[in-house]
Amino acid sequence: MLLSPAALAATDPPIAVTGLVTTPLHLTMADLGNFPATHVNATQVSGHGPVPLDCTGASLGAVVAKAALNVGSKNNANLAHTLLVTGDDGYAVALSLGEIDPNYGNAPVIIATTCNGKPEDNPRLVVPSDKHGGRAVQGVVSIEVK
Repeated sequence: MLLSPAALAATDPPIAVTGLVTTPLHLTMADLGNFPATHVNATQVSGHGPVPLDCTGASLGAVVAKAALNVGSKNNANLAHTLLVTGDDGYAVALSLGEIDPNYGNAPVIIATTCNGKPEDNPRLVVPSDKHGGRAVQGVVSIEVK
């Protein structure tokens, strides 16, 4: 059964980007597709064995940049802050802003819209530098800058 655009939008809960930002955002899967595509490859260990990931989506850094961090103006103020990423099941993980900062960790963390050649039903956090998939949040619904 094909869904109309209005029905599809109703099944696509937005990702709220809130907290210490100047411009809070509410991004749908379509909005994520408007960011420059970032592609990552990784193999992560899970409770079911190795999981190969070949994913594309919006860079977490680009999403946070669009929301415009408001963490103060002290030298390296962003290094004292974190991102809390929460899924639709309540599962939440934290990343430091330093992990995604191009001058520090520069990790290519993404909010994936496709993985392994298939569109994701809901956005997925992918941290390709992690050896285990514990921070692979499924169905991302919020990103809070703390």
